Amino acid sequence: MTSCQKMKDDTRIQTVDFELLTVPSAGYWNGSDAKGSFTSSGMKFVNQYNSAWKSWNGFSYSEKNDVTTGGFENEFSVIDPANKTNTFAVYYPSFGGDIFAQFIDNNDFTIQSIDLCNSTYAGLTMKNGNAFCKKFGGTSGTDADWFKVTISGYDHNNNKIGTKEVYLADYRSTDSSKDYILTKWTKIDLSSLGKVNKITFSFTSSDSGAYGINTPTYVCVDNIKYVDDSVVL
Repeated sequence: MTSCQKMKDDTRIQTVDFELLTVPSAGYWNGSDAKGSFTSSGMKFVNQYNSAWKSWNGFSYSEKNDVTTGGFENEFSVIDPANKTNTFAVYYPSFGGDIFAQFIDNNDFTIQSIDLCNSTYAGLTMKNGNAFCKKFGGTSGTDADWFKVTISGYDHNNNKIGTKEVYLADYRSTDSSKDYILTKWTKIDLSSLGKVNKITFSFTSSDSGAYGINTPTYVCVDNIKYVDDSVVL
């Protein structure tokens, strides 16, 4: 690739980084204003809020990074201590179907990469366990536990065209020194999905039971980089 071609490609790269969103004084937005979504750099992120239960699913956004407080009350923090006041999205799945992040103009774009990290709630739960969730590795530290998010891409005709699996925690190695819980923002290559109009996230975990996954099903999302072919060079 020539330097000129690289400059052209870089010009087409757009980044969804959420930094222009207005963060409420609480440090997060969870949809309680009933707007139903938010937008950032050409993408729409759907949110469903239940005012009766004061609960939400889909996407919220936050700048919280309390990395020491465990439990559900800290569901909007990213566990990376370097995050500071950076704004990011938080995804929590709907039990009634998929919730999407979607390109607004209904075109398909190649997403080059996305940054992911565990929420503090999920990360500390896996590290320490609680009354409902297992401590990863178990009492011996050798249990082959894991927590995985699958990113699925769809085109503008709603055809599922690809998936990418990412381990947010992985204790499967026989070498316990290789066990990890993702506690730093990590760039994930999504170019293998091809051109997509929307993406969604789903979770699986070794800590599951009759009622589904016990591990808190959250993932923090930032810096979605995509190639905008509509940019005229």
